[in-house]
Amino acid sequence: MTGNARYEAPPEHLIEAVLLSSPSPIALPDLLSATGLAQGEALAALEHLRARFSPASSGIVLREVAGGYALATNPTCAAAVERFRAEARPAPLSGAAHEVLASVLYLGPMTRAAVSAARGVNSDAVVRNLLERNLLEERGRDEGLPGSPALLGVTDDFLAAAGARDPEDFPPLDALVDEAELARVRERISGARPDAAGEA
Repeated sequence: MTGNARYEAPPEHLIEAVLLSSPSPIALPDLLSATGLAQGEALAALEHLRARFSPASSGIVLREVAGGYALATNPTCAAAVERFRAEARPAPLSGAAHEVLASVLYLGPMTRAAVSAARGVNSDAVVRNLLERNLLEERGRDEGLPGSPALLGVTDDFLAAAGARDPEDFPPLDALVDEAELARVRERISGARPDAAGEA
């Protein structure tokens, strides 16, 4: 399928159908490729959908998260949706998981050893759980270290769960941590050695 393909349906119908078929946010270039629409047509259609699927008029809303667009349930309907969903909810994230995510979000991409160094405690089990839940992902390797350990970054699923379009939507690090503590964390990370990866 190329970006030049054209369909008979109205632009907003095409975008709505594609968004509905995807479990994760879809970036604008991918919407253009799938629908064959020009960028102006797609943006106009998205605005039409945003108005139609507004929180005040629909149980579905159009969200712009994780660098893309997604259809989601209206937060005001959350109680009814949760009652309907029979499947078990994932266990809530632990404090350690939040620490790992914050470390990778603000200081990453970083190796498992660097994550453990930043926290000052073994983090392998926590990292493994976050990888399984698709909140962390491997983003290449640190070729400057022996063994080229994997570098970790946060995923689009994490950004979507946080309601963020990209990492810039989060508060700046210096507004959360004082300079002295941040310097200590950075010193621990820089002091991490490749052989710590097996302990991370």
